[in-house]
Amino acid sequence: MTGHSNKEILFYYESRQNPNGDPGFENQPRLMPDSTIMVTDVRIKRTIRDYARDVLGKILFVDYGNDGNAVTADTRAKQILGGLKGKDAISELIQKTYDVPLFGALLTIRAEKGSGEGDSFKLTGPVQFGLGRSVNKVRIVNPTITGRFVGSIKGGEDKKQFSTFGKFYSVEYALIKIHGAVSPRNLGKYSEDKKTQSSFKAAEEKLFECLWNGTNGLITRSKFPQRSVLYLDVEYDGAAYNDLPQLVDEIQEMHDYAQELNKSPFIFSNLVKTLSSRASKVKKVRVAYCDDIKDDVQSLVKDLRAKSINVEEIRC
Repeated sequence: MTGHSNKEILFYYESRQNPNGDPGFENQPRLMPDSTIMVTDVRIKRTIRDYARDVLGKILFVDYGNDGNAVTADTRAKQILGGLKGKDAISELIQKTYDVPLFGALLTIRAEKGSGEGDSFKLTGPVQFGLGRSVNKVRIVNPTITGRFVGSIKGGEDKKQFSTFGKFYSVEYALIKIHGAVSPRNLGKYSEDKKTQSSFKAAEEKLFECLWNGTNGLITRSKFPQRSVLYLDVEYDGAAYNDLPQLVDEIQEMHDYAQELNKSPFIFSNLVKTLSSRASKVKKVRVAYCDDIKDDVQSLVKDLRAKSINVEEIRC
């Protein structure tokens, strides 16, 4: 695909709730043996999708049906496309949804009675995220929840008060580090189609907004409060390094049982040194940040520009 290059993404956000509960273990945070917690790529993509749908008004493929219940992939495709017979479903979904041109799709179409075999379509999306981890060791909080309601037993007239008890899991504080990549080559045979190019470009242009604002805007019981802290993306011309998380480190205090964001939590010296050595391959660096680290990041921007690297500060 012309007009697009490989891109790496590094994103930090903080949570004081349950950033990614495990439904197989009472929705507990995904605690690792080293006392950090894990956040899956599915959670990150869900954040992006929900913002695109709820705020930007986009149509999603991986979503719920009109009744709010989960649906199969072929049912959802039929809801969007109005039918699948004789169509290249992936091509159609790229043009009509926000998430397929970014994250791809797997669609199995079951055969109708007497119509022979079904069909299947698969696209590995250009935008992928690795498993996220908290920078710091995390303490899990597990308060008991009490709920009270008034009702009668077996339709009787006497009203009584009842109590229910439940479990709730949270973290005291977690600074979570996420690595992503954008590789338009994953669009494969669809990449030369002008409509596909247009759909991908339009979706990618909103990716940062969906990730940054979507993280801040998750005002739910298990997610609030969350805050986006730092975003970096590096666009390379004809190269892929996949090492951006290793180029930005954190001070030791942030690796212990941190309770808040340190005044100067990040170490950017290796990033500046490495990107300087790759300057001929770096097309552009974009950066966004919360107010707490404004001085440090603006110093980073100054250092990169001094190495003749094109840097854009994204206004949040």
